[in-house]
Amino acid sequence: MSLNHLIYPLEEQTERLDIDVCDIHCCNIYSDNPITYNNIEIRAYEQLSPDVIITGGNPETSIFNTTGAIGSNLIPANSVRRGTKYKIYSHGEIRTNGANQDFIIKTKLGTAILETETITLPNLNQGSKYSINGEILIYETGNAGTAIAKTFLKFNFTDQQGLEEVKFIDNINNTTFQTTADDLADITIEWISTSTSNIFSCHSLSFSRIY
Repeated sequence: MSLNHLIYPLEEQTERLDIDVCDIHCCNIYSDNPITYNNIEIRAYEQLSPDVIITGGNPETSIFNTTGAIGSNLIPANSVRRGTKYKIYSHGEIRTNGANQDFIIKTKLGTAILETETITLPNLNQGSKYSINGEILIYETGNAGTAIAKTFLKFNFTDQQGLEEVKFIDNINNTTFQTTADDLADITIEWISTSTSNIFSCHSLSFSRIY
């Protein structure tokens, strides 16, 4: 497989990403001694439609949606090494039922919670936007207690007047994270208030690996 085959522009990959992901696995790029591509970002998952809508009263809900998505957020067992990095980007709309509305955001790999954070929002009317930029960096591989992963997320939101706020989330998991079994990467949202006027709507989500 040529390098150009792996880094087509997004619009040229739309019909072929499932093949690319399979080819990557078959070519053993996930092994401890992969083909050497320095700082190449390979898209593993792209949510196209429909939106994931989470309202107050819903249980903890993943913003990854397999319906209408291309690729997979599965991280195969023993597929990472020290220095492996995953990048996450999501954007959409967010609305609250007045000021001081809280939601819980969690980043997970399988059952391991890499970070959990409660974010308090001001009054956000319809049309307010959010974005999430984040990364998961593998420090050590192995079983739980040996493997280490660090998570960093930047959560931005902009109200209808264009005022922007930023929240930073940073955490290390060295207790429950492991790399020896297949795991799904995940981000979940849960509103603390049960008001259905609190709405988190994920329009798109990209999940990539950097070699």
